[in-house]
Amino acid sequence: MTPNDLDAQASLDPAIQPVGEMIALDAPLRAFFLTGATGFIGAYLLRELLETTAATAYVLVRAADSANALDRIRKNLQTYALWEEWMAARISPVVGDLKNPLFGLTPGEFTEIGAAVDVIYHCGSKLSYIAPYEYLESANVGGTHEALRLATTVNTKPLHYVSSLGILLDYKEPVGGAEDDELDEDKCPAVGYFQTKYVAERLVRLARDRGIPVTIDRIGLIVGDSRTGISNEEDFVARMIVGSIQTGFAPDVRANMDMTPVDFVSKAMIYLSRQPSSAGKVFHLLNPQPVNWSGVFDLAAQVGYPSVKLPFAEWVETMDQRADPATNPLCPLLPFFHLNFARRMMGVNGDDYMALHTDATQAALGNSGITCAPINSHFMSIYLSHFVQHGRLSATMEIP
Repeated sequence: MTPNDLDAQASLDPAIQPVGEMIALDAPLRAFFLTGATGFIGAYLLRELLETTAATAYVLVRAADSANALDRIRKNLQTYALWEEWMAARISPVVGDLKNPLFGLTPGEFTEIGAAVDVIYHCGSKLSYIAPYEYLESANVGGTHEALRLATTVNTKPLHYVSSLGILLDYKEPVGGAEDDELDEDKCPAVGYFQTKYVAERLVRLARDRGIPVTIDRIGLIVGDSRTGISNEEDFVARMIVGSIQTGFAPDVRANMDMTPVDFVSKAMIYLSRQPSSAGKVFHLLNPQPVNWSGVFDLAAQVGYPSVKLPFAEWVETMDQRADPATNPLCPLLPFFHLNFARRMMGVNGDDYMALHTDATQAALGNSGITCAPINSHFMSIYLSHFVQHGRLSATMEIP
């Protein structure tokens, strides 16, 4: 798949059109449909929706049956200390799969859910930075297509699509992209995952052109809860920071990077989804106070986790030689750092990918009271304490 083929891949079924009653974004919710609840961000979205509404949650899960699906949801939220038993009565598991037409449901089941829910939050996707477009297409593009179909089944309901800031990774302008810029396939890197997110976002925009109320929320590198430090231990940033601290060597990279606490993302996304003025808009749920990789490791050193900073290529070579495959969480990603795309993503060549605009998003959040926690020594202390509690780091570290 080449970048200039992406727009041609976005084909939205002509039958997906506004139908029946148009449900307002700010109408009291009877029920919502959510994908991705067995992931990190999806877990926070589910908790936020259950806490801030009285709605029933129809949650799509790959599982053997409804009981197994609810158990998967419960265990995932327990992982992030989000689960409370009262939630079970509010969750109606939907056994299905993003990659299948109608999510693998019968036409009758699909129509029944279309009649029951008032809004759709499409957060689920299959993530891999090395898999080709064709491997990810059915879940990421096909799943979005079916979510839009559900948004126009029985009545027309708002759909909130979780996109990726990575589709702008090859932005060549000095200041980067604004929320309301036109989508440009030339700015999407030749990486299968980002290509599928680009095509899926193009589908959502085609639906918007047909009069379907959609909102696009672009996210980047999401990190732990700013209040508790609870994190997805398997995500890119966690592996980078913990893996580097374990070896005592860190990359000296000065380009801005995205490090956005998950609690800000979930609260902002749900707040914006309930504002009528959000219809048709794109939001960048990105920390408006950027940091850089080198600065992150300076903060870690300030709170007791020092490391020796090395030029990127030397750091990669050192990690290849010194990281213990049995214990270091960065080891599975080390082949990735030998790719040119990794250098681009990290800003090694002086590229400043995270110069993306957040002005419109911050203005839309202006009266909400929702702010993004700064990445400072206080945050870093809370964030790294989570990994100490889970045995990923020692409470005191020394440079080897």
